Amino acid sequence: MIEVEIKVKISDPNLMRKKFEENNGIYKLSLDHEDTYFNMPNGLRDFRQTDEALRLRKSIEFHKNIQPKSQNINYYITYKGKKFDNTTKTREEIEIKISEIEEMKRLLKFLGFREVFTVVKKRELYDFMFHGTRIEALIDYIPILEQHFLEVELITESLDNVETSKEILFQLLDKFGINREDSVRSSYLELISEKLNGI
Repeated sequence: MIEVEIKVKISDPNLMRKKFEENNGIYKLSLDHEDTYFNMPNGLRDFRQTDEALRLRKSIEFHKNIQPKSQNINYYITYKGKKFDNTTKTREEIEIKISEIEEMKRLLKFLGFREVFTVVKKRELYDFMFHGTRIEALIDYIPILEQHFLEVELITESLDNVETSKEILFQLLDKFGINREDSVRSSYLELISEKLNGI
């Protein structure tokens, strides 16, 4: 599975929600994510150098407009490969739903994997039908960065479809007044690391 993804910084999430509504975006649900990243055991390849990622995710799902708020909690382990290009965050992704996140964390540590950092994300998920293609869009808030982001993504099974998928995503972003040059390739973990190292 190849995740074609473009991320940009946004300054006004309410304005973006309004633009979503004007372009037939459908709010699906909200998500609180706790993403714990791991690096390989010492002596093996370093994910910081190879541009890969291994993540354990706790995902709390809820609907912001329904009270009382009921939550659905899921856990995942995800591998992300090296990014394919210099303009987007497109990369191969393998994600597996698991039932026991703490046991999986213990297993990884027993095998020598090193816990790096936990990234907290507050997210809203929207759906679009654009050029006959279903696109997911996320409005993210990263508390430690004190910054909102917009992510748009498509899933494809073939490398042959990557360029077409990227063009569709950039065309959708153009409707929101976002340019190709606004694309942010750094992961949230990388952005947080840059901020912490700069303090």
